[in-house]
Parts: sequence; structure tokens; C-alpha cells
Amino acid sequence: MKEAIALLAGLLLVGVATAQLPLDAGVTVEEKRRGEVIERISRSTIAIFERDAGNGGSGVIVREDGLAVTNFHVTSPCGPLMLVGTNDGRVHEAVLLGLDPTGDIALIRLLGDGPFPAAELGDSDRVRVGDRAIVVGNPFLLAEDFTPTVTVGVISGVHRYQPPSGSVLEYADCLQTDAAINPGNSGGPLFDGQGRLIGINGRGSFEKRGRVNVGIGYAVSINQVKRFLKHLENGLIADHASLGATAITRNGPQAIVDAIEIDSDVYRRGLRPGDEIVSLAGRDTPTANALLNALGVLPAGWRTRIEFRRDGRLYDADIRLGPLHAPGVLEAAIARSIPPGGVPGDPPPAQLFEAREGYTNYAAARAATDRLLSRCVASGAKAGPVSRVYEDALRGEAIALRLDSASADWVASSGEHRVAVDRDLNAQAGPPAAPALLGGVWVWSRLASGESGAIDRVEVSGRLPWRAMGEPHDVLLATHRGLRVEVYFDPESGEPVGFEATRDTGEDAVRVAWGGGLERVLPVAMTVTVADRLVADLRAMRAQQPDGSPGEGERQ
Repeated sequence: MKEAIALLAGLLLVGVATAQLPLDAGVTVEEKRRGEVIERISRSTIAIFERDAGNGGSGVIVREDGLAVTNFHVTSPCGPLMLVGTNDGRVHEAVLLGLDPTGDIALIRLLGDGPFPAAELGDSDRVRVGDRAIVVGNPFLLAEDFTPTVTVGVISGVHRYQPPSGSVLEYADCLQTDAAINPGNSGGPLFDGQGRLIGINGRGSFEKRGRVNVGIGYAVSINQVKRFLKHLENGLIADHASLGATAITRNGPQAIVDAIEIDSDVYRRGLRPGDEIVSLAGRDTPTANALLNALGVLPAGWRTRIEFRRDGRLYDADIRLGPLHAPGVLEAAIARSIPPGGVPGDPPPAQLFEAREGYTNYAAARAATDRLLSRCVASGAKAGPVSRVYEDALRGEAIALRLDSASADWVASSGEHRVAVDRDLNAQAGPPAAPALLGGVWVWSRLASGESGAIDRVEVSGRLPWRAMGEPHDVLLATHRGLRVEVYFDPESGEPVGFEATRDTGEDAVRVAWGGGLERVLPVAMTVTVADRLVADLRAMRAQQPDGSPGEGERQ
């Protein structure tokens, strides 16, 4: 009897096992969609190798012209030229463009015919714990045909902070995932469930033996990468931002300022030791690590807003952040990352790469500088002296600006001021309410008239906000006799919108915004501010010829 019952039970189990259970239509659709996503994101994922096919890592194409992002530590053994494998089985050469040693990010450009399949950039600020996470790359250099390995998990943490440990490397505001990140995945993409790029894989937690992932991997957020992308494309060595102050966490929790640099912009805006930093760049900062996370994703020179509390009263101020590192520190870190004996292969052609102190790739920087210089040259502008008479709506007086190759003059009923541009501009102020104004206008006049060679040094910068919390603008940096002048270009039209001039004395910058377009080098209207305080509101009355006689143009 027992045997019969067992036989009957077995037959029933076989029947259940062989019966075709209907799948829910939603499951079928989801499986198809997931397959399509993985196929799409695999196309933009690349394998990166040294030219002798030795060490390597991963990367991701972010623009159809071949721009690709990877880790700084992936490109270090490769040198300025490397090999890239795409998942269609092809091998390309790629040239190094820019480096961010602090953020462990490098930008390269694939050489050859495009367009290349680029990843869709997501918004890492919208990522939440529990979201789907897809890691794509070349772990252990397994894919000889460059078909990437795909691992799937979830976002297991956001806003993680990992401080420097004996190096300049700092992982701020990074994403954490349990999807496997192993050696060789470095530099590769982290996608969300819809196939949008949300991070660049970098660090993993490994067992001490075997280098096997234990379920905790970290990725640099894509929003951080976006802010540095133009710096890197322009061939620069990008630095991160410093507040010029440090904070400690106290019960509350609260981020309390414990030290501050007196020459920092935030000090000039009123922050003092003992103040509580409430927010930075629109992000709450309840702890010291939260403050470092907000800072760590911003480039040096970024304009933003800070809120702080003192004695129960809330203050806010627009500030400009300084550089995190002293000059030469990042260059030294790059030099230390190069393997003993150098990198394999011959140097790349000069039109693709040029080594120069202070740059990752001077060839890229030079090309970007030339592009911005061409935007400066005013229509119909000619070399030589120029002058214009303005009415200052703030004081109700006429002001004449006169500029030539040797000097800049401000002539008004309230006083006359001159700067000689062949002398140290730090020691010359004109006018006193805006000490760097005349020097800045002179520098701009040389750029706009096509005489940039008269300026000591002109070079591209990155992309920085013209106003706090505003959109980033392309920036051209000119330095002359101790004066630093940054010209900003509208991100949509490409036209210059104004400049900021700073002397090397730690004083507030002079900011000149113009409107009404340019006529004969000088703008029709100029608004001059110092520390957000309006010091002049100039409207053109008439242009003048070099001899001082009235020229064309009517009062604006």
C-alpha cells in the first residue's frame, strides 16, 4: 500500500513538473525590456588597455564624437595614448585629454570614424537606496572580444564619503551598490534600471586574499563628473573646491566651523568660527561629512550659496570657492602614478597630445583657448586706441574711458585715474571703489581687438557659474602683471557676457556685466559690482575717435 501511494505521488509530481505554467504578460514585457536595456548600455561600454595589451580597465562613451570617461588610476599606466575595445569587436586608439586625480576621473577621446554609441546621462541626485543598479565592464580582463560583463544589484547607499588616505584621492558623495565590482571594472559605468548613466565605478571592498568583491562597491556620481567634464575636455588638471574653512560635527547634529582662512571669500562674506553651516549649494549640511560631500562634487572656483546660523539668526551669502590643493600638488600626484620606467610605446602625434607643466594635454588646451579667443573679437574691431563716454546712472556724471596699448584712463568730474599696463597692476588702483576695473577693461579691450599677444598669458579654464547657483559658463583666463581676468561666455549663444578682475591682494573681485552688445570693442552698457555692491552703472553716451572727437553712436 505504501509503495502504491509513493508511486501515485511521484506521478503527480511529474505531471506538475511537465505542465506548462502560463507566464504573466507583465513579466514577459519586463524581461524583454531588460534585455533591450542591457544590449543598449553594453554598446557604450569600452575596455581600456595599455598599448602592449597589459593592464587595463573599463570606461564609458559619453558623447558621439568619442569622448569617454574612465578612472584616473586606469589611465595612469597607459600614458597619453591607449587602446580601446568596443563591444562590436573593434580596437581603437584613444588619447588622454584631462585628469581629475582627486575625483579619480580621466577623460579620453577615441580616435577614428564616428559617431560612437554614447550613454544617456542620468541624474545621480535622484538615485535612492533600493533602486536597480547595473554594473557593466571588463572584470579580470575576461572579455577578449570586448563584450562586457554585466552584473545587477541595487543601490545600497547614497551620499557616501571616503576621505583621502595618504593621497589626494577623495571619494565624495559617491554611490554604493551590491552589484559586483571587481578588478577590471574600474572606470566602467554604473547604470540605473532604465539604462541611464548614474556613476563611474571606482572603488570596491575586497577580501584581503584573492581580490574578490564582498558586495560593497563605490561609484563617482555622474553629476560630479558633469561639472568637471569641460575642464577635462579642455586638457586641464582639474582641482576640487575648498570652502576655506573646516567644520566639526556636534550634537544636534550640527556642522560647526572650527577654523577658517582669513583670506578666503567665505570669511569676507562673514563666516566665523563657531558658526553653524546649515547648507551649501542648496544641500543641507547637518554634519561635517555632509559638508565635505557638498564641497567634494564642485570644481575650484565654483560660485554657490552658503547658509549659516549664529546666535539663532540665519544668514546667507553668495561665495566663490577656492582650490583644494596648493600649486604643484596634483602634478606631483600624477607623476607618482606613472609606473617605474615610464609607459610603453612611442609618444602620440603633437596635434593630438602635448605635454606641458600645469596641463594634462596642452594640445587640447590650446585648441580650446583659440576657440574662445575667436568669440572675443568684436565685429569690425581693429587694433589701436579706443575710447567711449558713459553716463554713470548711479552718480549722474559722465565718465570717459580711454584705452591704448600702454594705459587705461578713467576721466570724470569726480576724479581721474590711470593704470600703466607695463607695471605691476597690484600696485595700481583705478578707480578706488573698483581697484581692478581699469586693468580688467584694458585686458578685455586687447582680447576684443584681437591683440591677445599683448597680454602676459591667456588660457582656457573650465566651465563655471557666472552667478551663484546659476548655469556654468565657458571661461577664458587672462593674467597680466599680477591681474587675473576671467571672461565668461553664455552657454547657449557663446557670446561673452562679462568679466571678473582680481588683483593678487586677497581683495574682493570686480565684476563687470554688460548689455546691449559690443560696439568697437567696448560694451554699450556695463554694470560694475564689488562684493555684490553696485559701484557703477554705465550707459554709453557716444563713441569717440582716438583723437577724442565724437564718433558715431547716440546716447543709449
